[in-house]
Amino acid sequence: MSTFIIIREIIREKNFENIVMLVFSVFIFVLFYTILSMNGLVLGNDPAVHLQRADFFLSSGSIPISDIAWYPPLYHIFLSTLIAFTGANEIGTLIFLIKTLTLLIDWLLILSVYLLGTKFFNKKTGFIAALFLFFCFPLYEINQWGGYTTILSLGLMSLLFMYLSLERKGIGNTVTIFTLAFSLVLTHQLTTFLAFIIFPPFIFIMLIKSKGNYPKAWIAALIGGAIAFSVYYLIPLLPYLGSFIDIVFFQLETMLFQIPAVSAEEFIVNFGFILFLAFFGIILAFIELRKRGNLGFYLLLSLAFYIPLFFSQSYLVGIYLPYQRFVYYLLPSIAVFSAVSFVFILDRVLEFNNNFRKKWKKHRIRIIVYPIIILLFSLFIFRFGVVYGKIMEASVFYSTSDVKGYDAAIWLRDNYPGPATVVVTEVPGSWFGVYSGKSIFAETDPIVDRNVIAESVLELAYELEHPLTLVRTYESKGAISGENYVSINSVWKRVSYSSGAGDFISYKINGEEHISELYQLNREIIFEDQFYPKKVLIHYFNNELSLIQTIQFQNNSYPINVNWTLSSQNVQLTEVKLYVSTFFDLSFSFTKAYVPGILNWENPWDHPSNSQNNKWAVTNFTGDTLMENIISIYDDKDKIVFSIKFDELPEWGNLGALSSKQIDALRFQYEFREIEINQTISRNFDILSFSGNDYSEMQDLSDLVSLFDSKLVSEHDVTSRDYHTYIKDNDIEFIVYDKNQLDTKLVNSKLLKLIYSNDRYAIFKINNSG
Repeated sequence: MSTFIIIREIIREKNFENIVMLVFSVFIFVLFYTILSMNGLVLGNDPAVHLQRADFFLSSGSIPISDIAWYPPLYHIFLSTLIAFTGANEIGTLIFLIKTLTLLIDWLLILSVYLLGTKFFNKKTGFIAALFLFFCFPLYEINQWGGYTTILSLGLMSLLFMYLSLERKGIGNTVTIFTLAFSLVLTHQLTTFLAFIIFPPFIFIMLIKSKGNYPKAWIAALIGGAIAFSVYYLIPLLPYLGSFIDIVFFQLETMLFQIPAVSAEEFIVNFGFILFLAFFGIILAFIELRKRGNLGFYLLLSLAFYIPLFFSQSYLVGIYLPYQRFVYYLLPSIAVFSAVSFVFILDRVLEFNNNFRKKWKKHRIRIIVYPIIILLFSLFIFRFGVVYGKIMEASVFYSTSDVKGYDAAIWLRDNYPGPATVVVTEVPGSWFGVYSGKSIFAETDPIVDRNVIAESVLELAYELEHPLTLVRTYESKGAISGENYVSINSVWKRVSYSSGAGDFISYKINGEEHISELYQLNREIIFEDQFYPKKVLIHYFNNELSLIQTIQFQNNSYPINVNWTLSSQNVQLTEVKLYVSTFFDLSFSFTKAYVPGILNWENPWDHPSNSQNNKWAVTNFTGDTLMENIISIYDDKDKIVFSIKFDELPEWGNLGALSSKQIDALRFQYEFREIEINQTISRNFDILSFSGNDYSEMQDLSDLVSLFDSKLVSEHDVTSRDYHTYIKDNDIEFIVYDKNQLDTKLVNSKLLKLIYSNDRYAIFKINNSG
C-alpha cells in the first residue's frame, strides 16, 4: 500500500511539473509575441534581413557558404524550411512565421537555462534561474532589434554546456554533442569566436583530469566545431590569416562608440540586483559543485561568465571588439549564478524560521523574517519597473517597421508594379523592400556600417574625402550649403558647416545698396572629380553678379583649399562686401582659440570685444590686428582641430562663443572698393581640420602652421561621390523619406516628384531627365 502511495505521489508530482512547464511555456510565448509585435508588425530591422536571406535560400535553391558578411546560415535554414513547409507567401503570414520561430528559440534559451540549474543543482535553482532571465533587460533588447541568431546560439551553447558536463557515455551522447557543436558554429560569428576561447581550455583540462576515461564526447565537440568552421569560415579567412589578429582586435575603431553601453551604470540597468547576486553565486556554486564532484561544469559556466565580461571591458587594454554584444552572452551564466545565491538566501531564511519558530515567539520571528521577505519582494517590484520602462523605450527606438511604412510600401507595390530600385531612410529600412518587393538601398547607422549610396542619394549630396577630412555639399538642404567632417575612430563626424543664410554679399549700383543672403541667389553645383585637384564648385548668381565658391582637394597634402571668385555681370559694383561664416557643431567642445596677437589658446570670454549679458561674447579682429594669417580653434576633450590660413587677410572678423564657452562661429568679411564690368576678383584660404586620435603625427598645436605647407611623401587617394552617378549606375527610381529627416526644400527640387505621403513617410519619384 505504501509503495502505491509513493508511486501516486510521484505521478502527481510529475503531472504538477508538467502543468507548471506548460503554463510557463504559454507565458513565454504570449510575453515575447506581445513584445515582438509592439509596433503592430515586428520590431527591429534585422528580421527583414532574415526574411530576405531565407527568401534567397528558397528562390535560388542553394545555401551559400563562406559568406562572412552575412549571418551564418543555420537560423535562415530553419526559417526557410518553415516557410517551405507552410507554403506561406503573404507578408502577414511570413511575419507570423518569423515571430513563431523566434518564440521557439526564446523558449529554447529559457528551457536550457532551466535545465542547467536543475541538472547541476536542483529544480528550485533551475526554475529561479529561468525566472531571473525575465528580469534581465538584454533578453528583451536582443529580441527587439532582431538578434534571433544570437538567441539561438545562446540556447545551443547552454545545452552544449550541459551535455559536456554530464560525462555520459554512449553513441547517442556523442552524436548530440557533435551536432550541438557543429550547429553552434553556424549560428553566429561572435558565438564561434567565444566558443573557440571557452571550450578548448575546458576540454584540455578535463582530458588531463579524466586521464582518458571520457574523451570521445569532448573530441566530438572539437571535431564538430572544426568541421563547421572549415566549411563556413576558413575559405574567406585564408587571405587574411597573416593579419587576422590585427584586424579583429586592433583595427575596428568604431567599436569605441559602444563603450557607454558597457559602463557600470548600464550593467546595473541591464541586470540590477541579479548582477550582485551572480558574483556571490560564483563562490557558492564552486563550494556546492566541488562537494558534488562536478567542477567541470563550474569551469565551463565560470568561463562563460568571465570571458564575455572581460571582452565587454576589453577597451581598457586597447582591444577593439563589439563590447555591447558580449553583454548578451552573460545571460545564461548570470541567471544560474544569481539563482544559486537566491536559493541559498531563501534556504537560510526558511531554515532560520524552522529552527526558531518553536523556540521564539511568533512576533519575534516575524520581525526578522517579514522584513527580509518584503525586501526581496520590493527588489522584484523595483526591478520590474526598470525593465518595463526600458522595454517601452526600446520599442520606440527599434520600431523600424511600422504600419505607416507598411502602407507606403504596399502603395508603391500596387501603383508601380514590376522591379525597381528604391533608396530609403534608416526607418523604414530593409522592411520597405520586404513589403514592396523592390530592391533597396537602406540608410544605416554609420557607426555600424555606413551606406554611402543611400546617404548621398537621400541628401542629394556631393562628397570629397581624404583620410582626415570629408566635405559634403548639397543640392538642397535648407540653408546649409556645405559641411565639414573629421574622422573620429573611423566614423565621420560633422565639425562645422556653412550656411547660405549666414553668408551674404552687399554692394552698391549707382549708389543704391543691395544686400543678398547667398541662399536667396540662384545656385548650381559643378562637380569636377576626373583629375587632381578634385573640386566642387558652388555657383551663386543673379543678373548683377556671379560668385563661385570652389573647394579643392589635393592628393599630396591635407589642407582643403577654398576660393571665392566674384565677378560683375554687365554692371559696375562698388563698396562690395563678402561676409563668410563657419558654424561649429555644438556636439563638440571647442573652447580654445588661437587668434595671433589677440587670443593665445584662450576663449572669447577671456578677451571679449563685445558681449550680451551672459548669453554670448565675440572677439573681433582685423587685418591690422592679426599678427599672423592663421586662426585655429581646438576641442581639448575630443582632440579636434579646426584651423584656417588666409592668403589675403580679411578686413574684419570675429570669433563667437556661447554662455557655455562653446565657440560656435567664425565670421569674417572681405571688402572690395569696386568691381568693374566683367572684372573678376578672388580671395583664397586653406582649411585644416582633423581629429588628433586619427592623426597622431602632430605632437604640438604649434605644428599647425607647418602642416599647411608640408607635402606628403606618399600621396593619398581622394574619394569622390555624387548622387547623380549613384542614381544612374544603380537605376534608382524612387526615394522614401522618414518625414522626421525630410528637408522640405526637396519638395521643390526639379529632380524629385512627390507621389505619396502619409503621416510618417513620403515617396518621391526621380525625374531622370531633371
